[in-house]
Amino acid sequence: MTKPKGEQLYDVRTLEQFLRSGKITKKDFEAYLKSLPDSEYKVDYIQVYEEPVSTTDPTQPEGKLTFRPAES
Repeated sequence: MTKPKGEQLYDVRTLEQFLRSGKITKKDFEAYLKSLPDSEYKVDYIQVYEEPVSTTDPTQPEGKLTFRPAES
């Protein structure tokens, strides 16, 4: 999928470079963000939490996050 030419300026992979070089301004970027449609209704919220690391279970990796589906 090809982005329209104007949207390529605001790609997150190149945005900082374009801001530093002056190709776009912070004001241009803020105006672009305000022009985007509201897609909040498409969001799925999930609960993310960190479980304590077990010191008695040697099979549990240290310092890793565990993700499980949120209980409804």
